[in-house]
Amino acid sequence: MPEIPFPRIAIVGVGLIGGSIALASRARNLCRSIIGVGRNPDRLNEAVARQVIDSAVLSIDSLEDVDLVIVCTPVDRIVENVAAILKATPRETLITDAGSVKSGICEQVLELDGGKERFIGSHPLAGSHQSGFEHATADLFVNRKCVVTPVGETSPELTETLTQFWKSLGMLVHTATPRDHDRILAMVSHLPHLVASALAGIVPESALVFGATGFRDTTRVAAGDADLWTAIFNDNSDQICAATSDMIQRLSEFRAALENDDRHAIQSLLQAGRENRNEFERLQQNSLKDTKQKSSPKKGPS
Repeated sequence: MPEIPFPRIAIVGVGLIGGSIALASRARNLCRSIIGVGRNPDRLNEAVARQVIDSAVLSIDSLEDVDLVIVCTPVDRIVENVAAILKATPRETLITDAGSVKSGICEQVLELDGGKERFIGSHPLAGSHQSGFEHATADLFVNRKCVVTPVGETSPELTETLTQFWKSLGMLVHTATPRDHDRILAMVSHLPHLVASALAGIVPESALVFGATGFRDTTRVAAGDADLWTAIFNDNSDQICAATSDMIQRLSEFRAALENDDRHAIQSLLQAGRENRNEFERLQQNSLKDTKQKSSPKKGPS
């Protein structure tokens, strides 16, 4: 039998991400059992019945002999959850999270006893506007990005162990400092959600019936959980404000071009957006192509 990397995995917060981690870990033989931790016994029992997790507990204090804990709660609860995990589990237990903000979380956790030795931040860039383990899938993370955020005190061996875990789920893993992660995610994740919500919020109900694919695609993420995104916006407010300022500047350039009937300026602005969007698609395709090449079996000598 091949070695099981993490015989016992605990997931705090069994929603879309936590549930998908559970399903993916089991499907790829990364564990023998998966424990779900949550506050709603009915939901946890349903997750067990659907075979998303093997067992459930209502308190982190009930965790004992586990090898890996992934915290998948909203970002404003991650630090307190990690603090409880550090006290409840053996010193060999590796702890990570799935939050989309890293600086504040990492700074606070590293001040906790054992935080430097046992915790590394993670952010799997996967998911959807849907929530709940009912929408979880074992393939949610395949060919998706994951950012791991070690700090200066983090053991390289521990970073490699966590990196391999996410790679085993099919992810393309990058490392970044917590601050760089938050700056980049403010531009490519948090600002898009803000803009989508703003657009969805200003269109009067009487006009919605005329919305088509452009409105649907542009505002898709605005359907996300408001409480969850409020916590994200609050925790990364400085970086999101900076990105929002850049957005306001670009909108002002569009408005000035429209007011001045400056066809050349309008075309230039549209072309700049088109070229960046095409570059994004190219990078996505190249990343997918590289992944397929690495995963395809190599032919030996005939």
